[in-house]
Amino acid sequence: EGVWAQAQAERSSNPIPTSVLMGAMLGSLARSVYAVCLLVNMLWTIALMNIVHFAPMSMAWKEGVCLVLIQLGWRIALLFAPWISIQGDDDYAEQWGLMLSLMAEYDAEDVREGKPRRPLFVLANHTSFFDTVLGVAKLPVQVLWRCRTYMAGHLFSFPILSTIGKSVGHFPVYFASDEDGVFKVDAKKMEPVEKRVDSYLQGGGWLSFFPEGQVNKNPEKIMPFRFGGMKKAIEYDARIVQMVFRGNEQVWPRKCQVGGFPGKVRYSMRPIAPDGARAFVQIARAEGAKEEVDMPDHAILAKRAQELMQEQYEALAEDKQGALSKLHGKLQKDNKKD
Repeated sequence: EGVWAQAQAERSSNPIPTSVLMGAMLGSLARSVYAVCLLVNMLWTIALMNIVHFAPMSMAWKEGVCLVLIQLGWRIALLFAPWISIQGDDDYAEQWGLMLSLMAEYDAEDVREGKPRRPLFVLANHTSFFDTVLGVAKLPVQVLWRCRTYMAGHLFSFPILSTIGKSVGHFPVYFASDEDGVFKVDAKKMEPVEKRVDSYLQGGGWLSFFPEGQVNKNPEKIMPFRFGGMKKAIEYDARIVQMVFRGNEQVWPRKCQVGGFPGKVRYSMRPIAPDGARAFVQIARAEGAKEEVDMPDHAILAKRAQELMQEQYEALAEDKQGALSKLHGKLQKDNKKD
């Protein structure tokens, strides 16, 4: 009783400021409104997806239409959440325009020379489920249409996410363990999945994924990239861009089932290997870094791409165009070294 009385006395002498209480109430209200809006939009999106799959069109078209539908639904949800400040880099649209023009030229050149078209890989940092929502909402439609990604196999057991994942053609990842931080996959289950991925890439498809392999508990420090995606990039000599977000974990914290908290988010896109993953590694090896001499190509790609993503993330913190422009200039200079 003495301890309880002391605690009550301390609470009375140090009351929680009204501004803090009001902030907490408004935050909870904002989150509730966003959750309802997101759910409603996902439900009508799923209903339309089910209708689309009865339409007389190819599977590729069905999946593309479903991707556009989920993009529309998530854009509407963000539109009704003005307390979430979302600001793209000043030249975000320009960067995508240039990259898409290059991809069109490269595709035409490959077709003329009878070569298989090389895919585009879109890599992104991962701090929150909001990364997926914002990434899908902000990707150009022509990029989204051709992109597929990997989803943890257990997500295909969730009613809403399962319908979305199957409808848009995403690839399940089956892990051998449910232990947090353990990423060894079930090789037998993954064999048919990887065949599907290879078939998709060979048919002109693109990939978008989080190379860190898990939600980052410390967003300020980009985690080492897992080698699986890097090996695939080297194998197909993929052209690579990186889409980086800052502040998503404030809007949708890592352990929360739903987000929507007030916050400020910034994002940018930078091509890091417009001439392909192999040319990127060749340029890196030409620099003669001692620690990279005995490293395989995919390890060099993972290391260098992680470093560039860290720079891109830090540039977003300055809230100015200058840092990102400087980084863009550096990337252009590096890509011309051949």
